[in-house]
Amino acid sequence: MHELTKKFQEALGELHQTGDAEPLVALFSDDATLSKAGVPHDKHGKDGARAFWQQYRDTFDDIEASFRHTVSDDDVAYLEWTSRGHLRGGSDFSYDGISVLEGDDETISEFRTYYDTAAFLPS
Repeated sequence: MHELTKKFQEALGELHQTGDAEPLVALFSDDATLSKAGVPHDKHGKDGARAFWQQYRDTFDDIEASFRHTVSDDDVAYLEWTSRGHLRGGSDFSYDGISVLEGDDETISEFRTYYDTAAFLPS
């Protein structure tokens, strides 16, 4: 999972910079599941990953993430991060979270992310 975790971070950075979700989508298995803030995404596999990441990126005018701490084992990785940027419409944001990747050396079979949802409430 260590190399896959690095690939995930690189692909996420590309999504943030260019809006291209395909490098991330390529990392997910054909039956992958995804959830955010404890809510399962209703689509699975590569098509579900594509929809998940495109919806995520469409939330922001610009975004960057910095990873403070990552821990990986044979079949799971934990990534602690902070994201900053501007929401669609221009409001600044900054929020912290943790993402969990499950899988093997080649693909992510399950993705879960937990973050401070208050960053998205109207001020």
